[in-house]
Amino acid sequence: MFRKILLNTPLILIFCSIGSYAIANRKLTENYISEYKKIAISEMHRTGIPASIKLAQAILESDLGRSPLAYKANNHFGIKCGNGWTGETYYKQDDETDNTGILIESCFRSFNSGEESYLAHSDFLTSPSKQSRYGFLFNLNTTDYVGWANGLKFAGYASDPSYPSKLIKIIESYQLYKLDVSVNTSGRQQDLAEIPAPKEKFKQDKYKKDTPKKVNPNIWNSDETPETEGREKNMISGKYKVAKINDVKMVLAYGGESIKELALRNGKNVFDLLEYNELVISQDQVLKSNEVIFLSKKKKSVEDEALAFHTVSKGETLYVIAQKNGIRLENLMSKNNIPPDAEPLQGEVLSLNKNLSKRDSPKYRLVERTDVFVDFGSLQ
Repeated sequence: MFRKILLNTPLILIFCSIGSYAIANRKLTENYISEYKKIAISEMHRTGIPASIKLAQAILESDLGRSPLAYKANNHFGIKCGNGWTGETYYKQDDETDNTGILIESCFRSFNSGEESYLAHSDFLTSPSKQSRYGFLFNLNTTDYVGWANGLKFAGYASDPSYPSKLIKIIESYQLYKLDVSVNTSGRQQDLAEIPAPKEKFKQDKYKKDTPKKVNPNIWNSDETPETEGREKNMISGKYKVAKINDVKMVLAYGGESIKELALRNGKNVFDLLEYNELVISQDQVLKSNEVIFLSKKKKSVEDEALAFHTVSKGETLYVIAQKNGIRLENLMSKNNIPPDAEPLQGEVLSLNKNLSKRDSPKYRLVERTDVFVDFGSLQ
């Protein structure tokens, strides 16, 4: 009996150690939340970023304020210097390499306090230069932390595929959603899902000399109001006029309704519509006036050879172009060899039909994103 007790003693000690670590880690997390929840709530009211999301990101990325970047530079979100930063800096190895592939030190912003990094995080997500990447998030309700978590990953904020689930786990484990309140974010971000059709000039075809490329004209002109005859009457009755782009059924949102309400009124499953419209990421997402919503799965390409190319207009993103032409976003990127963290340059011509070679692919710009760089092991 005595020998059996001795054999079990190490196991008991291990479980006690694990339990003590979990309790200590929870206490550290609660202390962190207590210290920074005020600034997170304040920033939610100022910018529309949910307090729960901001806190969860900071907890995850700073390892509860214990990462070297957090305690040496007060940078809780891994914000890099970028162009134009004139403040204090902190250098550490991250993911940047030299021409030979050897890791080099990256430049990170250094702040006077952790609160300053919370403000900088807000400025990063709301910056006009990041609007094409993160602007759609501000169509979500500030209480929709699930939509925000998934949206950040979709927009390329973090490279970790489990990033959304980690944020959600933190939020729900510590009930951070109780800090969120509905905030009116209208006017803070231009709606990127509104799809006016551009008036585009024809551009010479790379493959057919002296033959102008024809651009998909869509069903409306950019400076004209979409067909409004009977629209006000339909809005009152809750009816939608069904039209087609690339032979795929779609409707225009009236504005103010959620995608869930639109699905219900059109007899559709809301989760199907979320799949068909890639940047509508939450069933509670509020739609804008004249936002294009597809009722069926978009096609992999534009079948009409005469409409097989699209010239990029100023401010157009890949998603906007995909919606204008009724083509799936992933197929549009694949055909033109454009990576997920990039947007095509103005004036470039995208193929909507055939796969382009690397040589004929359109030029694009990489969109700056913030990467998660700390060890998540303690939070798993």
